[in-house]
Amino acid sequence: MDKKIHILLVDEDEINRRFFGSKLASAGFEVLYGKDGNEGREIARRFQPDLILMDINMPVMDGIKTSSLLKEEKETSNIPIIFLTNVDLSIEEEKAVKELGVLGCIPKSIEAEEFIKIVKKALSNHADN
Repeated sequence: MDKKIHILLVDEDEINRRFFGSKLASAGFEVLYGKDGNEGREIARRFQPDLILMDINMPVMDGIKTSSLLKEEKETSNIPIIFLTNVDLSIEEEKAVKELGVLGCIPKSIEAEEFIKIVKKALSNHADN
């Protein structure tokens, strides 16, 4: 029996959660949802997803702060994180993201096939480590 791959999608925008969640679900992934950084951290600790896709601009706690906390906590430090965002990062922010160990950024304007391709590649790269 194949182990289901769980992906946590953290975004305050319900439309974005539904849109990207449906793409992930139709590609065979189990999708968990969080609407802000705090909820995302709770879900990550409880369910140990295989990958976290997170928006940067969120209320309560932004994606960069949330990722930083996830990477510091033993239970969640090994979960790969990719930002799913329309934010153009400054050079300093890009450097900070890399230092956090975030795998990269996917623009929300991405085509569905390309989105799934990037997600699968990130999962297979992480599985190889």
